[in-house]
Amino acid sequence: MKILGVSTQLYVWSQLNERKSLSDILNEISNAGYDGAETSLSEIADKEKAKEADKLFKKFCLKPSSFYAGGTFHDASSAMATVSDILKMSEFAVELGAPSITVNPNSKAGGAEKTDDELKTQAEYLNKLGEGLKIKEISLLLHNHTPEIVNNAREFRSYCDLTDPEFVNVCIDTHWVYRGGVDPFELTKEYGSRIKAMHIRNSKDGVWTEDFGDGDIDYVAYRDLLEKIDYEGWITVELAYEGQTKITRTIQENIKRSRDYVRNVFGI
Repeated sequence: MKILGVSTQLYVWSQLNERKSLSDILNEISNAGYDGAETSLSEIADKEKAKEADKLFKKFCLKPSSFYAGGTFHDASSAMATVSDILKMSEFAVELGAPSITVNPNSKAGGAEKTDDELKTQAEYLNKLGEGLKIKEISLLLHNHTPEIVNNAREFRSYCDLTDPEFVNVCIDTHWVYRGGVDPFELTKEYGSRIKAMHIRNSKDGVWTEDFGDGDIDYVAYRDLLEKIDYEGWITVELAYEGQTKITRTIQENIKRSRDYVRNVFGI
């Protein structure tokens, strides 16, 4: 196993009552001991935004582990515009030294499952995007929430089964797999060769915890599995709070505790 670094996703800061600047957030992440951070591709959507983000990443000695985006791929009339938009913004991601763009294709209205034809269309345009990104020397990774995991991870499987591994791979979100009713260990065993990044969080009795630590998913055992599949990539902590999450500490304390837990479990 080769861990390229430990980063954190910025989503949880959007849930806080206090809105913080990118500078403040990256400062907190750096102070907590992380190597990098993952934020939205929209944060570097133009030259000026990218220049400012690059300055801040360098100021706090952090690397962009990836940039996150969405977009419609299952509808051909919208997919080409999505591909074009992401390819355009990816120019700035390349300049900042990001290894990948992490994409979660948009779900259908109401969370309905995509048809077989829609999944084939989606795979076609994901391949186009991945091929375009490869030319720029940056990778395409597909992220999952619950809709991709229902029905025995049908859409997640389409990510891997209908696309070319030369152009498309996955960033597995282990807890969304767990919450979707699929064993993340079994899915990781099945598609280990396609997993190039991961988002990790944990829960207790099904409720997301305020920091990343012991809980419903045994990450010590998961680390052992990553060793067996010879995983190579970033580990990205993605904290998220829900209605039943008990918040007893500041975000600074929680991201520090999470970083310490990753160090204890993964040795990095």
